[in-house]
Amino acid sequence: MPELLVTRLANRGITGMWPHQYEAADLAHRGRNVIISTGTASGKSLAYLTPAVASCLDGGTVLYLTPTKALAADQFRGLRELRITQVRAATFDGDTPFEERTWVRQHANYVLTNPDMLHRSILPRHAQWSSYFRRLRLVVVDECHGYRGVFGSHVAQILRRLRRVCARYGSSPVFMLASATASEPGAFARRLTGLEMDEVTVDASPKGATTFALWEPPLTELRGEGGAPVRRTATAEAADLLADLVLADVRTLAFVRSRRGAETVALSARAKLADVAFSLSTGRHGLRASGSPGHREAAAPPQLPEHHDLLDPHFNLNELPGQQSPDDDFTPLSPTTDPSADRAEDGSTRARPSGARSSAAGSSAAGSSAADSSAARSSAAGSRTSLDASPGDVTGATDLPGGVTETTDLPGRATSAANLPGRVPGAANLRDTATDTTNHPEGATSAADLPGRVARAANLPDTATDTTNHPEGATSAADLPGRVARAANLPDTATDATNHPDRVTNSASDPGGVLGAADLPERVAAYRAGYLAEDRRELEKALRSGSLMGLATTNALELGVDVSGLDAVLIAGWPGTRASLWQQAGRAGRDGKDALAVLIARDDPLDTYLVHHPEALFGRPVEAIVLDPDNPYVLGPHLCAAAAEIPLTEDDLAVFGPTAPELLDDLAAQGLLRRRPAGWFWTRRERATDLADIRGAGGAPIQVVEAATGRLLGSVDEPSAHTTVHTGAVYLHQGETFLVEELDLEAGVALVSGSEPDYATFARDVTDISVLSSLRSQALGRGELHFGEVEVTRQVVSYLRRRLQSGEMLGDEPLDLPPRTLRTRAVWWTLPASVLVPLAEDGIDLGGAAHAAEHASIGLLPLFATCDRWDIGGVSTELHADTGLLTVFVYDGHEGGAGFAERGFARAADWLTATREAIASCECERGCPSCIQSPKCGNGNEPLDKRGAIRLLNTLLGADVD
Repeated sequence: MPELLVTRLANRGITGMWPHQYEAADLAHRGRNVIISTGTASGKSLAYLTPAVASCLDGGTVLYLTPTKALAADQFRGLRELRITQVRAATFDGDTPFEERTWVRQHANYVLTNPDMLHRSILPRHAQWSSYFRRLRLVVVDECHGYRGVFGSHVAQILRRLRRVCARYGSSPVFMLASATASEPGAFARRLTGLEMDEVTVDASPKGATTFALWEPPLTELRGEGGAPVRRTATAEAADLLADLVLADVRTLAFVRSRRGAETVALSARAKLADVAFSLSTGRHGLRASGSPGHREAAAPPQLPEHHDLLDPHFNLNELPGQQSPDDDFTPLSPTTDPSADRAEDGSTRARPSGARSSAAGSSAAGSSAADSSAARSSAAGSRTSLDASPGDVTGATDLPGGVTETTDLPGRATSAANLPGRVPGAANLRDTATDTTNHPEGATSAADLPGRVARAANLPDTATDTTNHPEGATSAADLPGRVARAANLPDTATDATNHPDRVTNSASDPGGVLGAADLPERVAAYRAGYLAEDRRELEKALRSGSLMGLATTNALELGVDVSGLDAVLIAGWPGTRASLWQQAGRAGRDGKDALAVLIARDDPLDTYLVHHPEALFGRPVEAIVLDPDNPYVLGPHLCAAAAEIPLTEDDLAVFGPTAPELLDDLAAQGLLRRRPAGWFWTRRERATDLADIRGAGGAPIQVVEAATGRLLGSVDEPSAHTTVHTGAVYLHQGETFLVEELDLEAGVALVSGSEPDYATFARDVTDISVLSSLRSQALGRGELHFGEVEVTRQVVSYLRRRLQSGEMLGDEPLDLPPRTLRTRAVWWTLPASVLVPLAEDGIDLGGAAHAAEHASIGLLPLFATCDRWDIGGVSTELHADTGLLTVFVYDGHEGGAGFAERGFARAADWLTATREAIASCECERGCPSCIQSPKCGNGNEPLDKRGAIRLLNTLLGADVD
């Protein structure tokens, strides 16, 4: 390592390397391609930084690729802090001003960019980068586990084009990949780059403990389609928890699956904090006495008592000025809505009719999936004890051995720590101490003080917070509405107002009751793609400095942005893969600190399955990363782009894989390429790179335009336009809400107008499928399993309008959109008529049973293939024309396939067994969104037969259980 780099790193407190960092850096230094796949916050950046800086100091250049601009900006900041003048680092992305781009091309030797810019700008203009490419020594592909599915397949071909351009200029750079923990990282890296690859997988970095809770929102009193019960939305729960954690001075990231959801969570949390700030500024509040069961609320004194902590279990925000008492019907501090969820649900914080579940799944090393699976299982196996009591009552507290507690009829409260004998400490305070009350005869020690939920505390790290050491009893956040998840023992988190005068406290020194209460709403913000570059950088800086305590974000901050000092992470909905789960959870507790992570389940079959089966998460390896670079619908456009960059020759074909020669002939026949003795040439006037939409599904994008002003708001890829910007759709852009007046597919424009509807819209489609060929088949139980090519015809036929706060269905509006045809790949299973006779004789609706099994299996496939529910689709029929049998299909939602259905074929037994268990374990009677209902079903979720689906899957799998 160069002495100058050693000195600069030492100035930043880095005096050595962990073995995995050294091994990866040494392999790269010796010219070996390498992937380092270790846990979050394990120092992967230093592993590639050392050979990268050494290359620059030696006169070479470095190309750094990242999926997101945020990560590139973070790495650029770190490089500048090294203050090594010979390293001329620069970002080159969509935010780079055009006047700076010439300087980057001519002078930068460490360029940080993304696959999009490499595809659309750098490679097509490679002649302008000739000096840079001639000296290219190292290509760093950071957070490469994000390159999966169709997007990953596109990136694989972009990297092959990069290798070809480098060869044109006489360079052969080393490829160094960095990934979160992945299954078979070496094989994945070879598939991504087309190169032989060493792997480094043993993580030697120290880890703090992560307390991981699985949180299931409560059922509401509302009913959805077919009278199905509706759960409170994950985003509504996330907004409550984010506000509570900010009040507790817990620096928190809330990951939300959509841009609209991130905005909604931030707005709702800010509204709650604004209400709290207003109430505290009046100097009036409520106190709750901790007397015996049945004891009612004491009268509120005129001001905060001396040294009163907001986290005191006596402190009841429900009785702040303007709030109703617990004897009245509870109304929330502010409405919480979730227009981004699969289904609009109750956004209020009403009394929970059946308390939500939160099971703490033990502690694990941050970013590692190797948690104690037995602890995880024990956390799911607790008993449920119903508490039917008036507000303030807690019955049978000493009979709760750490089990999940229902909060029936406890308005806004539930098993308050103030009322439990011995005062139950907060969930985050429990450290390696048994939660069984038999070990604590003086009172329960389970985390029963989260109103509306019980945070299981099995096997949490370190030491218990025993109430005998806290005679004042202020050890949990019992009564903050929205349920403060106490984080008293999290690192760098204030737990005592007397020690942290910047938090809450003394009324004599702070007449308002809380210092800076008026600024509480400003401590929460949203972060997502689509913001201006300077706005994103300011938000990142504010989070690092601590001026922001809560940030609701999309997965834009999932990747390795160095945001130190975070204490907690909320994950609103399963993020799609275990790798993403651990990556998001690893944002907290960096630098070896302990952390809290909470996975909040959506009303979805997979999320419901996971909170009831924690063993599916903990102690399991992460998934293999699925991509298919040979997909002809991916490879074809990149062959055209490669020919436009440098004419293709026979010698180039090996770079692009075995299917390239045949595909080139097809492209020539279509007139896209021209064959000459010297090779294949691009001769058209259009840009060849426009043929490949690497993050979309193909087709020209639809421009979203404000009708009144002509302002361009954004764009949507053409296939998604049918479901997101159809006529009548609600469209959200940077906090503004619009209604789509007209979708003109021919003109490629969606006209919108500003509006504030109180509902969200959800498109519904109908699907027809035909089998083109069966590529593989095998017996599966009493049926047959197939994988092959299919043609899918989909048509969006209507859209639902659902009220935001209640989930009430307001109507199903018809649409007239053209059908879309998709040639893709699918996995399907069939059952012969002979085995279905007993089911029919028992009154099972075979069509409804197959339909329900199809919905649930779509929901569970992402657990076994690295995909999202929206990446796949399904069709079921009691009698399919091509098979002549009862058939259930699940297909890839991308042209040519994406590898997801193939993965389902390989894991069919496990996948369908989990599907059956998810349906059987759901507590609903006839089916609900948590098991068999689908938010995008074009048939209005009719017919569905829950009992029949279980019987059907039992029959398929050869199980005898009814």
